[in-house]
Amino acid sequence: MARRSQTSDPELLRRRLIELLHDLPDRLAHGTVGEQVGMLVQVHHHLRDLGSSIGAALAPHDSDSGRARLIAYLRAQTGRIVHTDELMIVAGIGDYPRRIRELRAHHGWPIISGLAVRDLRSLPASREALRSVPTGIAPDEYLLLEDHRDEQAPERWTAAGRMRDPAVAPRGLVRSYFEQFPDQRITAEELRYLVGNKTDWISGISDLLETGRVIEGADLAASDTPAGIFILRD
Repeated sequence: MARRSQTSDPELLRRRLIELLHDLPDRLAHGTVGEQVGMLVQVHHHLRDLGSSIGAALAPHDSDSGRARLIAYLRAQTGRIVHTDELMIVAGIGDYPRRIRELRAHHGWPIISGLAVRDLRSLPASREALRSVPTGIAPDEYLLLEDHRDEQAPERWTAAGRMRDPAVAPRGLVRSYFEQFPDQRITAEELRYLVGNKTDWISGISDLLETGRVIEGADLAASDTPAGIFILRD
């Protein structure tokens, strides 16, 4: 079983890491292969522990939880693109993708992936509106849209899981989903999940707009809605 990162005093860990790095050149030059690898393992462990300890400072009441450290870091970076390497460092766990899914679906945090952000740029919008959508984001990067937990989101994610059906046209799925949850802050990530993690959810929004329905955020320039959140207004 992989070793879980430990949290401690960041300053003590920093000093120990410097000591290890000071001894590293000699060990690499003169040690056996086993000694060389063993030294690198120690450096790796201390580096991960230092990252986890920095993350723990953001979540002092639940510092032993990788998930708590992860969301604390994302909240500190709200609206900024965060790479998975950063999340691995502060969370100190290897299964951070599962923790992100839990934070979205079970806890209501509006976290979207680089793939969902790329989808947003496919929406019919003016060049001015597209400025609100980050560019150059990679699939393995994430964005917390707003520092606000949506208590209605877990119900929606559960419904999306039930509704997913490759035999149903994405347009129909998106329409049904919006109509089931009017006036709620639906994220691009939810819609992407609903249609099988594809870009086809865009066509569903376009169809609703063509029928005269009002979707706040569809123009990517709503005054109080970050790009990536959509609200069907009655």
